[in-house]
Amino acid sequence: MAIISDDWNFSGSQAAREASENHLGFYSSKIFAKCDPKGKSILPPVAETAVAEEVARTAVVTAVEKGTGNAYAPSIGLPAAKSAVAEYLNRDNLPKQLTADDVVMTVGCKQAIELAVDILAKPKANVLLPSPGWPWDLARCIFSKLEVRKYEFLPENNFEINLDSVEEKVDKNTFAIFIINPHNPNGNVYSEAHLKKLAELAKRLRIMVVSDEVYRWTVFGSNPFVPMARFSDIVPVMTLGSISKGWLVPGWRTGWLALHDLDGVFKRKRVVTAAKEFLGITSKPPTVIQAAIPAILKHIPKEFFDNRQRILKDNADYAYSRVSDIATLKCFMKPEACTFIWTKLDLDAFIDIKNDLDFCEKLAAKENLVLLPGIAFGLSGWARHSIDMDSSTLEDAFDRLESFCDYHSTPPYETAHSTTDEN
Repeated sequence: MAIISDDWNFSGSQAAREASENHLGFYSSKIFAKCDPKGKSILPPVAETAVAEEVARTAVVTAVEKGTGNAYAPSIGLPAAKSAVAEYLNRDNLPKQLTADDVVMTVGCKQAIELAVDILAKPKANVLLPSPGWPWDLARCIFSKLEVRKYEFLPENNFEINLDSVEEKVDKNTFAIFIINPHNPNGNVYSEAHLKKLAELAKRLRIMVVSDEVYRWTVFGSNPFVPMARFSDIVPVMTLGSISKGWLVPGWRTGWLALHDLDGVFKRKRVVTAAKEFLGITSKPPTVIQAAIPAILKHIPKEFFDNRQRILKDNADYAYSRVSDIATLKCFMKPEACTFIWTKLDLDAFIDIKNDLDFCEKLAAKENLVLLPGIAFGLSGWARHSIDMDSSTLEDAFDRLESFCDYHSTPPYETAHSTTDEN
């Protein structure tokens, strides 16, 4: 019988394990595993895929047929794609116009986050991240051995950033604050006045602002989107973006990072050089999609976005109304953007629910309905519900959610809408 030995000089990375446990996929996989594939349909539908807009499809086909996307692209991106992104962002009435040299192409917004973290990380450095926030920011910082300090929001004030909590967390080793605008999962859009206050605070604290704006094309509320780069004459700003959410093509894996320099500080601090060095040793977005970017950004009709935003607004209105009828859930504001509704759980009102993860796992097991727990976004006691589905499916999802909440809540919280009668 062979003797098994473990005295080999290698093992799996502990850093990767720690980071993965703070990634969205860690929680979504656990919750989807609770669903019964032989039971009622799993919601949100996991097999459905959106059809890309015709101009985008044609642009990719043209790139394939002409062969413009067959070769390796430069590590920082195709010049035509970089120029197209710069031109597109310059529509935002920026204090300083971008050029192709200010843009690098990335593998979706996720790699843009990696780039922002890795090129700025240094020994003893710390970074400010939102709580709740997009978990990939946290996962990447953990993997890069950065100290993470979390700032808070004011739910009763449309989820504005609690600027006092920002100032409390900053010290001499803080290099940046990461913001998400529009915010996932809060669903709010920051006002111009609020962003200006943040810029002025960041200037005083001598930190830069990294703004993830991937959901900017999903705004449907009355509060218009304002890019953080509008204030890049006050503070250095990095803008992260991609075509995934706005154009409904997340599988095309193409995004960008734009450097809105303040008096050349990015060049003097070697940020531009570090970005080029990082991209020289990592993966590149598909050349064929980069070749299509100029047409995608320039020629997609406005009606495409208008229709998408109208659907999301109708769904948000419906979802907010339904949550209002569920006494054990609280939504502080009707979403203004994104594709989710963010709710706080009244855990004391449930009979047998321990926390937000327990809530989501039991909901998936009983109703084949998948919500993501707040802990996945760094804030326990909350849950994120997708609203990006057709109206009849959305109605079914909220019927299941309401039935589950009624069944598992104490008698004073049961509502007349309960449809479940179980012993």
